[in-house]
Amino acid sequence: MEEKDREILREAASEQGYTSIAINKDGKHVGGCFIPWKLTSSAINMKTPRVTLAVEDLQDEAIMADVKKCKVLGCYIMIPLEDYSFVQQFHELCDLFILYGKNISDLSFVQDMPNLFLFYLEDAKLTDIRPLIDNCRRSNSLPGKRFGFYHCEIQDTSAMKDADFMISELLIWPPEGQTDMKERWLNGRHISGFRIYD
Repeated sequence: MEEKDREILREAASEQGYTSIAINKDGKHVGGCFIPWKLTSSAINMKTPRVTLAVEDLQDEAIMADVKKCKVLGCYIMIPLEDYSFVQQFHELCDLFILYGKNISDLSFVQDMPNLFLFYLEDAKLTDIRPLIDNCRRSNSLPGKRFGFYHCEIQDTSAMKDADFMISELLIWPPEGQTDMKERWLNGRHISGFRIYD
């Protein structure tokens, strides 16, 4: 983590204030990330990363103690991690963005996040999306959720039937060879922002 970012994190922690974090290999500051959403009316105002952590910072007790004192609104993970469970502590999270999620096999770390309305995930192999749907059903945030799944292999999408909340945008980049995306994801529902990218 760069010293400037460390100072910003210390200040946010001392105020128990809002912040957003990026995580990459070396902790070099990331000023932003691409926005996958076509409809950016909500996404455009999201916090870009204020501080950037290196992977090794996730094991640093002092740094993580300061992160826990903050209200983390955005988390942008830009490197594969072995363990994503630390995300569970971000109860104020609105935007979760995960690149290179090849080590993710379930979404159990997405829980007790009532404000989550932007969720983007790449390269995961999931049994289902039930934790994400259940979390959003208990949500009190903006009504229009946005989900993006890039090259994710998901065995069971039937939890979408229980999605009794508004989904403004659902973006799917299917793994090679998967062709039944519309049937699997919509389950008879109409989502105006549903797009499949080949």
